[in-house]
Amino acid sequence: MSPTEKALRIQTLKLKQTFAIQWYSIGIAITLVAVIFAVAGSRYDQRTTGALSAFYLSSAGMQPWLVNHVFPFSMALSVTRAAFIRATMVIVAAEAVLAGVGLTVLNRIEHATDGWWVHMRLIDLPHVHQDNAFTQALVYGVPMAAVSSVMAFIAAVFRTFGQFGLWVFAVGMAVLASLVIIILTLTHTFGDVTHFFASQPMLADFALYPLVLVLLFGSGWVVMMRRARV
Repeated sequence: MSPTEKALRIQTLKLKQTFAIQWYSIGIAITLVAVIFAVAGSRYDQRTTGALSAFYLSSAGMQPWLVNHVFPFSMALSVTRAAFIRATMVIVAAEAVLAGVGLTVLNRIEHATDGWWVHMRLIDLPHVHQDNAFTQALVYGVPMAAVSSVMAFIAAVFRTFGQFGLWVFAVGMAVLASLVIIILTLTHTFGDVTHFFASQPMLADFALYPLVLVLLFGSGWVVMMRRARV
């Protein structure tokens, strides 16, 4: 067994924490919202819900769990940092592929059942709909990789610099966001920026730009994990 396979095996010992929680969440979301719409009743054009966000939000805790609990355990079992990093990359990629393929399948089921038999749109939302199955999978899958990368980076900040370092990072991000908003407001370009993203194809907004986040935060995560405290 190679070092990467050993690290991967450790990270997948608890599959419900590694992969299953988001699927439990989307299943519960579909059931609850379908029941609510079936009981309450409303016109078809009002039956669009944002419950799909539960799928992505419920996966946000996986990377902090891997970095802060599984990483020290792996080091104790003589797994190298490089092997742990490679295994985590495989996990993130697999999670994104499963999200893309699985949600695309649910999208088709939702369409075939006329909105889970209650005329609702939970997966096949107007602003993420793609006619092509491959691009639809990208629209669903790449944001999952982006969420994992951002959360992994935040967890690595805590693992490397501790609670104070995480606080400095949070304050720094808040200051940076405030400066950007102030500059856009003073230069009267806020509307131009929002118009730019609103006018982009959905494939760019939900696949291309999130991929930039994956590369940016993923690279930062790799750098910090090489010096993270055990």
